[in-house]
Amino acid sequence: MEKTIQQIPFLRSTILLAFGIYISQIIDFKISVLLTISITLFFVLLLINRNYTFRNSLFLGTGIHMLFILIGILIFEIYNTKPNFIEDSIYSATILEKPQEKRNSYKSVIKLSGVKNGSTLFQSNEKILVYFEKHNRVKKLNPGDNIIFSNSPQQIKNYGNPFEFDYKKYLQRKKIYRQLYLAANNWKNTPTTLSPTITIRAEQFREKLLDIYRSQNLGKNELEILSALTLGYKRDLDPETKRVFSASGAMHILAVSGLHVGIVFWVITMFFGFLRKQKQGRILFVIVSVILLWAYAFITGLSPSVMRASTMFTIFVIGENINRKPNSYNSLAASAMFLLLFNPNNLFEVGFQLSYSAVFGILFLQPKFSKLITVKNKFLKFFWTLFTISIAAQIATFPITTFYFNQFPTYFWITNLIIIPAVMVLIPLGISLLIVAKVSILSTIISALLQFIIKWCYIILAQIEQLPFSVCEVSVHQIQLILLLGVLFSFYLFLKSYRVKFVKVTLVFVLFTAISSLALQIIQNKTTQIIVYNNPANSTIQLIRGRTNFVISEFKLEDSSNILNMLKNTNLNLNLDCPTFFTQNDSVKNNFLIIKNSILIFEGKTILFNKNISGLKKSIPLNIIVNPKQYNNLESRISESTTIIYDKKTYRKENNGFNRIFQTSKLGAFVKNW
Repeated sequence: MEKTIQQIPFLRSTILLAFGIYISQIIDFKISVLLTISITLFFVLLLINRNYTFRNSLFLGTGIHMLFILIGILIFEIYNTKPNFIEDSIYSATILEKPQEKRNSYKSVIKLSGVKNGSTLFQSNEKILVYFEKHNRVKKLNPGDNIIFSNSPQQIKNYGNPFEFDYKKYLQRKKIYRQLYLAANNWKNTPTTLSPTITIRAEQFREKLLDIYRSQNLGKNELEILSALTLGYKRDLDPETKRVFSASGAMHILAVSGLHVGIVFWVITMFFGFLRKQKQGRILFVIVSVILLWAYAFITGLSPSVMRASTMFTIFVIGENINRKPNSYNSLAASAMFLLLFNPNNLFEVGFQLSYSAVFGILFLQPKFSKLITVKNKFLKFFWTLFTISIAAQIATFPITTFYFNQFPTYFWITNLIIIPAVMVLIPLGISLLIVAKVSILSTIISALLQFIIKWCYIILAQIEQLPFSVCEVSVHQIQLILLLGVLFSFYLFLKSYRVKFVKVTLVFVLFTAISSLALQIIQNKTTQIIVYNNPANSTIQLIRGRTNFVISEFKLEDSSNILNMLKNTNLNLNLDCPTFFTQNDSVKNNFLIIKNSILIFEGKTILFNKNISGLKKSIPLNIIVNPKQYNNLESRISESTTIIYDKKTYRKENNGFNRIFQTSKLGAFVKNW
């Protein structure tokens, strides 16, 4: 094990750096204190190294380890320092993304360039999420355009419902802390005085390339898929298209990342690989490859995923073609370290975790799987290699994908055998179309080919998605994620050393994973719970007894409502049965629940839901009151154990003399077990 680590010098430092970043996310540190400690430690290490003896080698090694951890903490704190914001001012901002049409607005991201407060002008560099009122003027906005407005942006907040996606933290890691709604008369264009950044230039150039695609004779669905495949533009993708790709195990195809950059590198190798036959030619090959890889990153808008992949391949290309004894694992660790130093938030990006897990799985597992069967036929060998790559990547990423996405595409191996060869054709063809767009005959032929291939790929994926058990919904707890990672790590160690003890360790981790699943299920079977969701548009309650659950809403839930996704997340994470839906006006009586006149009786608790308390019999005890319609004389009807839950639309007075008041619009969902 020690020998392996010595062969990968960047591995240890990258792990220590990542550990420091992870610690910094949990604990807040003062930058000034960190700088003082880090500088002091650095000079102490220099002094120890200058007077190095075998006796102080332990201190030197420990100090270097601590220094890397401190660097990780420091860069995280510096990178994530929140900008100071000045309220009630006039703001000047630059459009970063072409506004995307939503149901009721246009969505974009802007960057503040200047803030005028009174007669004082301040510079700013903060990114803000903005929603524009639907208006023809918004359609004309492009990346690099400048606008001014006086509306103060608000802090981004989550709904606070169970198991919901933490959108606030997701945006914070992109350094977006505030959002804003701008009506048509609340903003206006101004002349742009600042020169565009390279990111804006990349976005502007990508828009021009997208216009080329839009001018071709491509179907709507084909255009959306091609734009995502080649240029990483996913904003126009139809939800149904996303669902089909996700369920069939091809969602990674729509996100330009390592696979796409890898295909571009494969094309580069086909045309310029001959340069590697000589020493000087290898240097030229590296230069050409790096330029073309980053040119591709530029035309895809310099998105974080493409920049990650381009950085990874850049370091790989340099390491593989300049070093005499290249080590792929060391190149992988070096690229990860560089990306974490550049942006420590990469550590928490799902794409970053999946990319490095997949590449490690392919490097480590694929050669071992490939040797299981010897295939001599070149055509069959290509598909066998493709199959083993797919299996290796899926094994390596399984814990992460199931933890974040709660699903596993059963037929991913069939999908990849079809879709990856297709993408290997589509990406070069798509780029070729951009080059020859003005040559009528060539562009027509290429457009027809692209449309044909994409159409049939989509049809095949839709058929795979319709197969029985095409998607297995899986819920993985944080403890189970750690155990599954333990299973994988010990399995890797066995394949590396072929020692029996690692088989035993793997089996122990498998056993603990099974025990944890059983324990969580036993706990859930004994759980009685009420959840009052933060859903002001349609007040919703979920009552849970073991795996049985009931959903009672103010009005009938629409099929497209967001609350259904919230309920799905809750049921999946708690491993519940399909819920039974009612409205507050239904009359219900079963073994668990009674509903009558908006009064709910469930497992010994009486719940008043959206009802006027006047006229209610005084003999009825009230344990929980949800959105009472009338508050006069309410205090006389409640006990010290009664909880009142409300949202802004039903009750605006903050206190009114009650001690047990819960406001969902401020505190998120109300959850109580008994």
